This record gives sequence, C-alpha cells and structure tokens, in this order.
Amino acid sequence: MKLLIRIGIVCIAASVYGQEWPPDSIPALMARQLEMFPQEKIYLHTDKPYYVAGEHIWFRAHLADAVSHIPAPVSRYVYVEMINPLDSVVVRLKIRPDSSVYHGYVPVPDDVPEGDYELRAYTSFMRSAGENYFFRKNVRIFHPQSRQLHSSVRFTFESDKRISAEIQLTQLRPTAPFYPENVKITAGNGKTITVKPDRNNALQCTFTLPPDAPRRFLLLETVINRYLYRKFIEVPHPGKEFDLSFYPEGGVLLQGIPAKVAFKALKKDGRAADVTGKVFDSDGTEMNTFKSDHLGMGCITVICAAGKSCYAEAVCDSVTLRFDLPAPVAEGYALSATWMKKRLSVSVLAPDGIKDKLWLTAHTRGIVHFTLPWDPSLPYILLPKESFPSGVLHLLLTDEQMNTLSERLVFVDNEDQAQTAFHPDREKYSARTRVDNRITITDAAGNPLSGSFSVAVTDDHDVQTDTAVNILTSLLLASDLRGNIENPAFYFHRGNRYVWALDLLMMTQGWRRYNLPEVIKGKYTTPTSYLEIGPELSGTVKSVLVGKPQEGITVNVLGMNNPYFETTVTDAEGRFFFRHGELPDSTRFLVNALPTKSTRRLEVILNEDLYPLRAIAPPPAPPADNRSLTAGYVDKTEQKYINEKGMRMYYLEEVTITAERKPPRKSDYYSQADNSLTEDQIDKIPLTNIYNLLMRLPGVMVSGNQVSIRGQGNPLLMVDGVTMDIGELESINVMDVAQVDVLKSASNTAMFGSQGGNGVIVIFTKEGKVSFKPRPFHVKTATPLGYQKPAEFYAPKYDAPSSGNAPPDLRTTIHWQPDVRTDSTGVATFSFYTSDAASTYSVVMEGLTADGKIIRQEGKVTNDIR
Repeated sequence: MKLLIRIGIVCIAASVYGQEWPPDSIPALMARQLEMFPQEKIYLHTDKPYYVAGEHIWFRAHLADAVSHIPAPVSRYVYVEMINPLDSVVVRLKIRPDSSVYHGYVPVPDDVPEGDYELRAYTSFMRSAGENYFFRKNVRIFHPQSRQLHSSVRFTFESDKRISAEIQLTQLRPTAPFYPENVKITAGNGKTITVKPDRNNALQCTFTLPPDAPRRFLLLETVINRYLYRKFIEVPHPGKEFDLSFYPEGGVLLQGIPAKVAFKALKKDGRAADVTGKVFDSDGTEMNTFKSDHLGMGCITVICAAGKSCYAEAVCDSVTLRFDLPAPVAEGYALSATWMKKRLSVSVLAPDGIKDKLWLTAHTRGIVHFTLPWDPSLPYILLPKESFPSGVLHLLLTDEQMNTLSERLVFVDNEDQAQTAFHPDREKYSARTRVDNRITITDAAGNPLSGSFSVAVTDDHDVQTDTAVNILTSLLLASDLRGNIENPAFYFHRGNRYVWALDLLMMTQGWRRYNLPEVIKGKYTTPTSYLEIGPELSGTVKSVLVGKPQEGITVNVLGMNNPYFETTVTDAEGRFFFRHGELPDSTRFLVNALPTKSTRRLEVILNEDLYPLRAIAPPPAPPADNRSLTAGYVDKTEQKYINEKGMRMYYLEEVTITAERKPPRKSDYYSQADNSLTEDQIDKIPLTNIYNLLMRLPGVMVSGNQVSIRGQGNPLLMVDGVTMDIGELESINVMDVAQVDVLKSASNTAMFGSQGGNGVIVIFTKEGKVSFKPRPFHVKTATPLGYQKPAEFYAPKYDAPSSGNAPPDLRTTIHWQPDVRTDSTGVATFSFYTSDAASTYSVVMEGLTADGKIIRQEGKVTNDIR
C-alpha cells in the first residue's frame, strides 16, 4: 500500500507538470544505497528514569530496520553500556535475543558516585553509521546517603585554568548528625586534594582545570556515619561566552529577497542559551531584532542588499557578542517550506527568477516519495500531509547534473502509528490485589495489529516517569538527526507553539544518516563494520627470539570454567581464530600455543575486544530533582536493599594505634607516581578483587576484566619490579596488594619505552616479591565479554492472604515485563499485584508492531487501600 501511494504521488506530479521522468532515477540510486548499506535503529526502554546505587536498571532494547521500523533482530548482540561523567565505562553488557527480544538489566554497582550517567546502546554493525546514531540517554544515580546530605558548590574563576570551589555540606536530617573529618576532591585532571571541613561543614579548595577539558567534573568523597559518600559535581566553564549560529532556510542566504534565517545559541557546556539581539548590515544600519523562542532557537527575516554583508549583536547574561551571518550570494536557489494546516507549501526562492531546469526530491528515512520537475511558472506547490509517513521529511533541490542546490528538513506528524487502548479490569484496587490488564492495538482504521511491547509500572508516589525521551521521540526524531536534542518529547505536544519550535529544530539540525547529495551522483556509502553473527577469540603467534609470526603452530583453547576445548593451526601470518560458540559472561579461556622442535620459544598475542569510545558529549543533564519526591524514593529503595541484601559495606571508626605509619613503596624507575594508593589507604577500602581496587584510581578505566588508562590500549603491568602482561591481573589476590601506582605522564613512562605508551600500572605486594608464577609467553588467559544470562524481574504473587508479620512491600517499580505480545485480534494481556501503600501507578508501554508501527501508551492504575 505504501509503495502504491508513493508511485501515485510521482505519477500525479509528472502528469501535472507534463515533463518526463529524469534519465537517472534518484529513487533507484537511493534504493541501491539502502541495499548496499542497510541500517539499524535502537531504542532502550527502561523501567525508571533514575536509580539508587545497588539497584538494577531493567531494560528492553527495541532493534528495528532504520527505514521501515520493522523489528529486525539480525545482529546477534546488542551492547549496553553505563558511562560515568568522566567517560569511563562502569558496566558493559552483551545481550543476545531471547525469543527475538533483547532484554536484560544493568547492575548499578553499590559504590558508584552519585551523578548523571549515560546509557548507551548499539550493535557492532551500527558503528559504521557512527556514534551519532547510537541510542543515548541520561540516567541519574543517587547515593544512599543523599537523603541525609546535600552538597552545594560555588565556583570562582581565578583564571581560565585555576578555579576555587566553596563547598557546603548540609545535613538534611538532624536525627543523624555527621561530622566528616576529611573530604577528598579529585579534579578532572586526576589530582586529589584532601580538605578538612570547618565546624559548619564548609570547605574550600583550589584546583586547575583547562578551559578546553572535555569533561568538567569534580569527584567528592567523604565518610558519613561510617558510610562512604561519593558524588560527581559539574564544573562550569569560565566566563559567560556563548556561540550563536545562523542557518538560512534552504541552506543559502540570497541577496535582495526576504529570507528566513533560523538561529541557535549555545553556552560552552552545550546547553541552550537565551539570547536577544539586533541584525545590522555592513554599513551599521539596523535591519531587524530577534529573541530566542525555545532552547536558544529562534528565527528572523532579513533582506541582504547586493554587495553588503550582515552581522548580529547578541546579548546573553549581560554579555554582548558579535556574530556574522552567512555571506549572501547573488545567484542561486533556496527551498522554503511552510505548513498550512494539513498541507505543506513548498516554494523555490531565486533573486532573478528560475532560469534552470530543477528537480525536487522528497524522502523520509531514505525512502524516496517522489522526484518531480519544478514548474517555474508556479509560485509554490502544496503537498498533502497524509501523503507522507511520520518522521523527518527531507526535501532536496537539484539541477540536471544532479548537483544539490538547496535542502530543507520538515517534520511530518501524522496519526499513522499504532492506536493503543489500555483497560485495567477495575477502576480501583486495594493493597496486594491482582490487576488484570487488557491492551488492544490497531491501526488508524481499526484493523488489529500484531506486535510486541515492553511494559513498566511504577509508583507515582516515588517515581516520575520520563518526560523527555520515549520510543516516538527516538525512532521518529532523534535517531535521524545529528547532535543532542534537549528534551525531544517537548516537540510532540499538540499546538502551534510546538509546531513552530519543531520547525526551528528542523532548520538548525542536520540529517546525514545517508548523504543523499552524494548518493544521487552514484557515490555510495558502504559499511565499515561487520554484522555480528557470533563471538570470536583470535590472536597471533610469534617467535620470542625473532618476533616474526609463526605459520603452522597448533593452538589449543580450553574453557577454564566450562567444558570447552578446541584446536586450530595458525595461518601464513601467524593468526588463529576460534569461533567458540555462545558462552555467558565471565567465561574464562586458556590459550596455549604448542612449541615445536624448531620454534620452542613462542608468544601468544591475543586480539583485544575493541569498543567505541565516547567522542560525542553526553546529552544535557536533566533539571534538578524534586527533592521531596526523590528523598522518599531513596529512603524506600534503601530499606528494600537492606531487607533483601543486608546492610551495605561500611567503614569502621578509626582507632588509635601505636605502630608507625606504613611508608609508601618506592621505585627505581620513577620518583613520584601520577596517582597512587598506599597501603594505609587500601586498608580502609572494602575490596572484593583487584579490578575493584583499580577503579579507585583516577584515569583508570575498568570494564569487566578490561583495563585501560584514559581509554587508551592495554597498559603495561609491573608487579614488584617484574613487567608482565596485563592479563596476569586476574592472578593477583587483592589482599596481597600493598600499593598501586599509576604512571601517565611522559616523564614517568619514558623509562619503559614503547611498552609504556599506554601508561603503566605498578603494583607492590606486601611480601615484596611476586607471590605467583607468571605464565609462560605461549600461554595466555582470556575472559572475553560473554552474553548476559537472562533474569526475570521479581514480581510477588499474593494469591493467599498475608499474615500480620509479612515483610512490607517496598517496590518502586511495581512491574516490569519486557515482552508482551498481541494475539491475532490485536489483544494482549498482562497482570501484576499492587503493593502496600495507597497511590496511583503509571503504566508505560512501548514497542513495535510487525509492520513497523510504533506502540506507545501511558495509563493509570489506582491503588486505594481503603
């Protein structure tokens, strides 16, 4: 049906203008591009928008074809990462489909600092399109002690680099007074400062942070009532400078005719800036005034006279700056588009009239709707809104040589997604009562649709649902535009104000999932990464003596905690490959290259699993929380944690000892480490393994058993003066460690030559000597990232009356179900039980139908215990 509609539009256009189809078919070229490089979209539905350290983030990854939005579980794995404000990956998961559904949970570590983290989801194949098209979303993580402590900060810039911070620690609950003896402040450059608060729990510190530092955060650490409290604090940029960019409609500012020029103002931290200002020509004559309408965006109309340029003087926070508008051109064409209720008016602007043969192309997500010749006798054409699917419509104006002359983005919002009706079986419920829900999914005509969706039910007393990001905003808007979009859900409200704001967004963002101007010239984009169909363990065998790859060497791989064994032989370049089947995370392998008579000394070099670095700034952090709401949420979550897992790890009070302080270890290779943890400091930290210890060191990034310094490759490992492979970390008992030094600066790593190019981790053991035997070079261990084992969200069933001493029901997420499917009549059902407290519940359902329509519905359930 969609194809017939598209053909109909083209045929009508050709008949109206009485001209022939262009010799080189743009639709055929774009179809070829889609065939050569099909793309995926991904959306992550989570049960809540914020969490407490130690909770699980339950999610479902909706993976779909980027063009049709039809569910497409083609990639074998989806990767989900939780990234902290300093760009370190805290958790990385590998999710395989379970009955064609990708779902799992992110275990938020107990000891992560409070702050705003990014959830990022992608497939290996999506890396070809770039990070702009990964799914990215902010989640806020609260520390359990945030209900007792509030920290406020005032920054003073002594220079661009030198910053003074005045920090006030405020007690929120007088029933539990606290008197922290010391507070540690770590700046983004990795330097840690220890400060003693005054009697009012106020403190001041000074640190350096370059103005171009990519991530501007302080890490605050202190002990509150024997609990370690850690929090990330954002550091603002120096000064009040801002940037103002101008975007002429159609991409070209033409001389002598009225032109709409959109603008966008941003502060240095990437957040929107509210601006006012005036536009002048090069003679200083005022032409117009302007004011931002929404999130730093606005639009002005200017007429640039021949031979003159234009500039703007803009004001933000009492700072006035000058910005040049794009240079006007005397010849050219510019597309202009305006919504007239349910019809789109499209015109071509030209200073001296249209003199060339032009073609207008329209496509949505790469599917070309029409390519038609432009009739210069018409001032404009009207395109019916219902002729296009919802999403970003890309208009392209070309000449006969297929040169792109002008482009315009327009958002189309039709009622063409799935229509969903939510019906609980009762109007109100009592405590611990079963709620049976019925959902009907149809198209706009009322025909039943088959599909699958995830559902999250949360308690409104504790949780505010996400009002910024949802499956509609992700698949129809954010995934087709480059850069961050602040609060994308705003643009999906009804009303002229929102339509106007959305059009400003279209004029100030870029669409480059496919480079259509290049495609129509026959220059195609091809994928640079592969479609992942299974795991692989690979590497190279070299001679230790001559360093050359060795052909024909037998290599064995043995599963150390699973019954896996395989043998292969290296190729002419010394390479070996094991496609070891699917195994869960934390599966360990022993790789052994068997020496021969002619090559007795061999070395196995394993290929690293490479993951995309975060090169794009994270989405803007959400606004400050409703403290009364979140305090209750943190209270409830912490009590639930204690009931289920027991008390959290806490610090013992210090006692006076007569023994001398343990002196720090020294090395002959360097005088002072860039960062260090001494034995006295390590003794005060509750640790479970060596990786948990390394995470405490600034600049050290740990993901599973992968360790790096500042996101570079494998660092060099030195234990008690002996250099060894970083993989030997697994063999070190953290209880034997007396000191850890990190070397990052060139002066410290120079002694190690090229081996120290990625930094050096130096470990001193308590015995002063390596207490384990390093493995020979021809034997290596590997713990590749395996898939996460499926887990089920715990949902109580109160089938029998509860006794008077039953434990309280402290759920904040009342129900999470990642896969609910409709039957042949478009009907789906699911059930859950209410908790103890009187409240209303928000029910959020998100998913896709089999034909690519988006399912999105919110409902309410009332728990009235009376």
